Amino acid sequence: MKDLLKYIYSRRSCILWGLACTAIFGAVFALYGIDMRVIGYPLLLCTVVTAGFFLRKFLREKRKHRELEALYGAADVESDSLPVPENRAEEDYQEIIRGLQTALRREKETQEEARKDMEDYYAMWVHQIKAPIAVMNVLLQQDDTAENRELRAELFRVEQYADMALSYVRLGGGGSDLVIQEYALDGIIRKAIRKYAGQFIRKRIRLVYDGTDERVLTDEKWLSFIIEQLLSNAVKYTAEGTVTISVDGQKKMAVADTGIGIASEDLPRIFEKGYTGYNGRLDKKSTGIGLYLCRMTADRLGHRLTVASEPGKGSRFTIDLRSYPLRTE
Repeated sequence: MKDLLKYIYSRRSCILWGLACTAIFGAVFALYGIDMRVIGYPLLLCTVVTAGFFLRKFLREKRKHRELEALYGAADVESDSLPVPENRAEEDYQEIIRGLQTALRREKETQEEARKDMEDYYAMWVHQIKAPIAVMNVLLQQDDTAENRELRAELFRVEQYADMALSYVRLGGGGSDLVIQEYALDGIIRKAIRKYAGQFIRKRIRLVYDGTDERVLTDEKWLSFIIEQLLSNAVKYTAEGTVTISVDGQKKMAVADTGIGIASEDLPRIFEKGYTGYNGRLDKKSTGIGLYLCRMTADRLGHRLTVASEPGKGSRFTIDLRSYPLRTE
């Protein structure tokens, strides 16, 4: 009924024209003294025929509306999928749509090429910058002094930020090259621990991890990225105490620390892009990108990343690694 009322309203000018013509005929007949019943029967027939035409046109437009509604949200609409135009105006509109589609397709191709070029550049940049970092690490290891240990720690952070830049480009462009399969979780965790072992030793922070036999459906590289970022934050914001990695029977992995914690007003926003919070403003070095990339990566993998924290007592980040049975349609 709503569609019918809309259609009648869209044809209001034709209806008003018909009523005006009927009124004119009635007025002329009245002036000539002709019995008004003479036009009653023809008027009734004309009304029935007109209503039939209106109904037929309404049904055709409703069918066309359903065809167009089925195309809503389509990424790319083929020209032959559009309804057959019934007049010159519809032909013009469809030509405009085709022109816009062509322009949009070209713009997407240009953006994709630019994204690939940028990703290739960052990949090359990260590869090249790691060479001098490795050389500096070798030189600094020749003399095991306190100053050299601090410099090696800073070089480790430089390498970490370089890897983060490449991850940011890959995730932001959608080209996250996911390889989803079942992995042993213990191997992924231990690999991340070995990478950050020097940081734990340098800051004299105790790491607790008892191992796990769980196997998870994930991407090894990107899950490692999440764990490494969480370990990096745990080391960064824990002056002394313990960092604990645990996995329960429901495949929920937790990284807990005894660091400075997160303010309650910052908790709802710590996964936002660029949000540093109170700790970040206090530290003056936080970029607000690490946790944002962790949440983005977790979403891509189908994992759920949550956090609980209390200022002065530490934080606990939990990754829900449970998988669900897939049904082929």
